[in-house]
Amino acid sequence: MADFNVEVATDGLVKIGGVLDLSTVQVLKKQTIGLFNGPSEIQFDLSAVSQSNSAALALMLEWLKIAQKHQVSLTFSNFPEHLLQLASVYGIEQDLNII
Repeated sequence: MADFNVEVATDGLVKIGGVLDLSTVQVLKKQTIGLFNGPSEIQFDLSAVSQSNSAALALMLEWLKIAQKHQVSLTFSNFPEHLLQLASVYGIEQDLNII
């Protein structure tokens, strides 16, 4: 199994690192679901993501749905170029709140 890491700061910043693919996104979703119960804003910093694929995009869309349900403003920063290109192919880059 590929690995990833999650580092949660007190100011709503969540740093995600490692590999985001089919083998990791379900576990990552379970580890991050509780984050949406507190703050009014969350920013996922993806600068340490080393590899990702369409499963990562599916997770991000799921996070956006959860954020909307909990009335949390969600943004993504330091979006990896390869993932941005994939989002563009799927036509969803405008939906991802990339800053």
